[in-house]
Amino acid sequence: MVIAALAALPTLAFVADSSGQPDDRTDAATLRAALERLESLEDAVYAEGALTRARNALLAADRSAQDSLVAERSLRVARAAIVLAERKIDLRRTQVVIIETQRRLTATRARAEAQRRALEALMKERASLARESTP
Repeated sequence: MVIAALAALPTLAFVADSSGQPDDRTDAATLRAALERLESLEDAVYAEGALTRARNALLAADRSAQDSLVAERSLRVARAAIVLAERKIDLRRTQVVIIETQRRLTATRARAEAQRRALEALMKERASLARESTP
């Protein structure tokens, strides 16, 4: 169940124009969509710093539309911040899976130990009864 949720985060696919270079408008729109998707997740709080950085970089890219180098650099920063946010969220989800698995393992070990003690007690009782019934 949780592992399926880990696979639900798609990787970012950036659109390129006919020259093979990323189109800044499409790239910015793709990044905004990815940012919105990540911000809407329940566990977005665990990547808040990266999401804030991506949001600020997208705003900087919008403000510097005339300076293509600054806009391109801002989009690269936004892209990196979004990838970092995705990784932080994946890490958090993986940690949740590990913690749940550890809890189940601890409970299983406790049950096994209790069953072992009960079996030992039964075996001692059986041995005692066998000694008493032997003349």
